[in-house]
Amino acid sequence: MTIYELDKDWRVCGTNDRIVLPCRSAGYELGVYTRMPVTKGNAFVDVDGTEADIYVGGKFAASAYGTRTLVDVSDYLSRNADLTLICPENKNVNRAVKLHAADSDVFVMPYGIHVVTKEISDGGAVLEVTAEVRNLGKKRRLALVFDVLNARGRRKCGRKKVLTFAEGDKTVTAVVRMPRAIPYAPGSPYKYTMSVSVATVDEDEERILDNSSTSFGVVRYDGFSVSDKLVGCVSPHSNGVLGDLSIPEAEMRKLSAYRDLGYCAVRYIGCPSDSALDVADELCMRVIVDLFDGWSWPRKGSDHRSFAYDRLTVVSNAVRSLRNHPSVVMYSIGNAPEESYGRSGYDIEREIVSAVRALDDTRPVTAALGELTPLPVELRSRGVESSRIRECAGDEGLVSLGREVDLFRVATEKFVRDFDLYAYNGYSVNYPHTDKPVMGMATAVDDYYDAITEMSRNLSVIGDLSDCGMDHTSAYGTLTVGDVDSTCLPRNAGLYRSVLTGNPTAFITTGDNALYGESRWDFEEFDKVTVNVITAGDVVALYLNKKLIGRRLAGRLNKYIASFTVEYAPGKLEAVCFSKGRELCRATLETLGRPKTIKLLSGTKSMKFDEKKLIYIDAWILDKQKRIVTGITPDLEFTVEGGEIVGLGDAYGSSGMADFCTATDGHALCIVRPTSPGKLIVRATGNKLRRGQLTVTVKEQ
Repeated sequence: MTIYELDKDWRVCGTNDRIVLPCRSAGYELGVYTRMPVTKGNAFVDVDGTEADIYVGGKFAASAYGTRTLVDVSDYLSRNADLTLICPENKNVNRAVKLHAADSDVFVMPYGIHVVTKEISDGGAVLEVTAEVRNLGKKRRLALVFDVLNARGRRKCGRKKVLTFAEGDKTVTAVVRMPRAIPYAPGSPYKYTMSVSVATVDEDEERILDNSSTSFGVVRYDGFSVSDKLVGCVSPHSNGVLGDLSIPEAEMRKLSAYRDLGYCAVRYIGCPSDSALDVADELCMRVIVDLFDGWSWPRKGSDHRSFAYDRLTVVSNAVRSLRNHPSVVMYSIGNAPEESYGRSGYDIEREIVSAVRALDDTRPVTAALGELTPLPVELRSRGVESSRIRECAGDEGLVSLGREVDLFRVATEKFVRDFDLYAYNGYSVNYPHTDKPVMGMATAVDDYYDAITEMSRNLSVIGDLSDCGMDHTSAYGTLTVGDVDSTCLPRNAGLYRSVLTGNPTAFITTGDNALYGESRWDFEEFDKVTVNVITAGDVVALYLNKKLIGRRLAGRLNKYIASFTVEYAPGKLEAVCFSKGRELCRATLETLGRPKTIKLLSGTKSMKFDEKKLIYIDAWILDKQKRIVTGITPDLEFTVEGGEIVGLGDAYGSSGMADFCTATDGHALCIVRPTSPGKLIVRATGNKLRRGQLTVTVKEQ
């Protein structure tokens, strides 16, 4: 099948809202449309991550509910037909909309190819390939040609099978042997392409009726090594300043920020975009995907409202789109579903797990269990008297009662029976179930130390993920602070986790709470200031203006934090960290001068013209000595020649304005896209600040 990206040239219909990018939209009761690239044949609209009603040629075809939706629109095709998506209020077209189309009446279904590595040995590999083929014509003999292409598109090996296809769907399996294969592994994210062609065999000359392909890695999922723990975070689908848009540049910046903290794993609640998965493949991040958030039980608006009748379709579309990505290592069937407490959940759990394994039996399956507020009937079933339940009204009281009678373990015992491992939202020293491997799926900041310590010494705990990887606005409109901020700079919580996992780094904060303090050295003279040094070392020597203040123990005994009380004096504070008597690293804080200059920096100096490519530009406020001035929030104004601004903001998200934003702690982020070849010039100005300017050369294609 041929795949068309339909969101390349959206047009707004019926509103005055602007489209933020040519490929994406945002607005209220927004309609977006594009002309269909095919007028006949067989076609499937592929809508990823968008709530919308789908119309083709003015006729209603289906509704998408935010999960990946595949809609057969073959009967709606005609000359001049267009595709229209009508989004509900406050919902966006934020991931991708594609069309899978085939001219022939026999074709490989969308996401119908699955490649499994059965064996890796002697420098080669054995692959098992399945292809789901649909025949809408008469019974006939056809050939399926399986070709393995390398990263350059050159054929390396293949297999041909001739079969008789009756009308309807048929799944064909072939074993393809690769004499030489490059395994997919950290540091070597090599991917191949599996091409599957349907061809005639009863004609004088073989004719290709359809061709489909998918990328894959030569990798086996044989479990998790005790020495290779899964350390990472739960990542929102949003991309900070850019909002909900998911494009390669945004995903690379976000996932690279996680990797720089030492994270090797990331969990998404709901399937991530193709862009996120492709970047994860490239960076060798291990990806865990919750196929659902809430199920059918109402939970503050997060239930899946069509769960009762479309859950198996959602599973099918999700797993089929995920299973060839080598970065995907685990499926979770839910994020703390209320049904897990025995609330009509076991039969549904078994049905979903069976559906996942039927589509892909190479990865482990679990669910992220959460300790829920017990229902009175559940407490009474464990012998708690009604009078005590009334006395302990309220979530905290009921949860406490549940712990007294071991309700979490007992209530979920049947639900977890079919899982390959146990996964838990939140950290508990005494996990309810431990006869299989255990995974921490969403640890809160205050539990980072205990969770990482337990993971390091308990062989049954295979990993731990923080509750939030990146700042984002929750469904309730509140800001959730993550391990990196909205511009992808690390926050103290992320740096602390990095230290806990053994990275030989250190940083300094000032204030009574080490993780929520500020990284600044600017107080009233003679003030008594608490200075916290967070380090992987075991001893810290602190100096102020080269004079020794004192030595303190850090290490596991003090949760890797050494605290000092220092009488403030302007100058340079330096912490020298030691491990087993040897210097490990240093960290400094300095008294900074007045803000003087705006410095614009970008990793892009030149590029070929492409309206979908974005350029990330960091704006830094520097003093006379060219040091970043923190603790200030000056207003900045941005102008662009040869392009337009598509995102602008600071550590706490988008500014909400077209050309103004603050620079929190001396930093802001401007995201632009070119509108034509030539010079793209970005300027930033601020009150009493020397103007910053950056030029990018945009070349013709």
